[in-house]
Amino acid sequence: MLREFQVLTAEEALNQHQIQIKVLESEEAFMDMIGTDGYFYVHKGDLHLQGDLIIDMDRADNMPDGRPPLGFAVIGNLTVDGGVLNETGDYGPVFYVAGNLTCRNLMVGGAPTRVEGDVRVEEVIMLHYNHGWMKCDGTFFAPIMIVDDYYLMPFRKEISRFYYNDRDADSPAANECTESEDGNPVISENLRVLLNNPLTTDFEEIRRDLAAGESVIAPVERTLEYWRNKVRRNYSDLKRVPMELRTSNLCDEAMAYSVAALKYFPPGAITPELATAAAQRDGKALRYLPPEMITRELCYLAAKHGAILKYDIPERFYEHALLCNVIKVSDWQMEHVPVAFMTEDMLVLYVKAGRGAWLDRYCQQSGVSKQKVLERVMADDIKYLENIFNWHLSATTYAYARQRYDKPEYAEAWAAINERFARKIARVNGSPSTPSS
Repeated sequence: MLREFQVLTAEEALNQHQIQIKVLESEEAFMDMIGTDGYFYVHKGDLHLQGDLIIDMDRADNMPDGRPPLGFAVIGNLTVDGGVLNETGDYGPVFYVAGNLTCRNLMVGGAPTRVEGDVRVEEVIMLHYNHGWMKCDGTFFAPIMIVDDYYLMPFRKEISRFYYNDRDADSPAANECTESEDGNPVISENLRVLLNNPLTTDFEEIRRDLAAGESVIAPVERTLEYWRNKVRRNYSDLKRVPMELRTSNLCDEAMAYSVAALKYFPPGAITPELATAAAQRDGKALRYLPPEMITRELCYLAAKHGAILKYDIPERFYEHALLCNVIKVSDWQMEHVPVAFMTEDMLVLYVKAGRGAWLDRYCQQSGVSKQKVLERVMADDIKYLENIFNWHLSATTYAYARQRYDKPEYAEAWAAINERFARKIARVNGSPSTPSS
């Protein structure tokens, strides 16, 4: 499709067509964001393209000299039988059309876009993410227009079926998103009834479908193979598979990508054996299991494999040994341990497992002696001096370490630790310290 375009250096394209003063709010902004170090795909005159026009530059090859393509410019009317698609929200190439733009779907994210004529779209206009910028000098015509956290210059529109714009005070209240039980945005029922998949509930899912070149409103028959390919690209699309097609094989494949797929398994599909396998694969699986399926044994297994206290392990299973297992794997999870379970033993483990960054706070909360904790850590093995000298070195801790390890049997290791932390030791002691003979 790119063979329909002439490749010009940015300097040539800007000099010939003045793109720098037509896209973005000023020439200075254009030069700051886009610059001239690259090339433009340019077509002079009207252009008709079959298929989709993908304007994500990570899908295009660099030019022979290694400099990147910076954008597209059509100096005339542009007709695309498929979609004009920019899925990436953070960035994108310049997209400039001097005439009218006609296509089946239009999705623009981070690509700075200017259309000097009308925009006529057969199905859906979707403008998404706050790094984007677009100006249309004519009128937007489409059945559906979605503007989600996007900077769109003042415009005219004729939208026949559904309009949503979270930055437009005139956007119909009935078309606003709602919130699910877990806090995720849910698109308006007014939009859902227009879509060809009634299980689609958020804008991200619509973006994924449009980016794949699919229609989101035309009736279509979707096979198991179609859904298998969708799940391979994004496990969460298991949620949108009709229940009769959510086979055990498809569910297992989705879980291989993420244990979060468990929340989309059909009722009754999660067995105790599957729960155990999931927890062993990733302890965070517990948050997606039915509460009645979570057992003490399963919590211990999950603790070894990354379970997070606040979200995964129910408090009814909290006990000292279990919490210690969690801390061994992730010392930062001390922040989720209730004070009632904070013992001297646990805090010793906490310092051994990491740097013990918040030891002062936890000792104060639990009434445990910080010095006693540090002495126990140091007494267990000289290797723990690394943690202590890095994060908890004081004259008192150094004196204890010296009494414990400044001995012939530890001579080499003690000398090495003193050499490495010589400057810190000198600061806490007031003068350089050397091992005694």
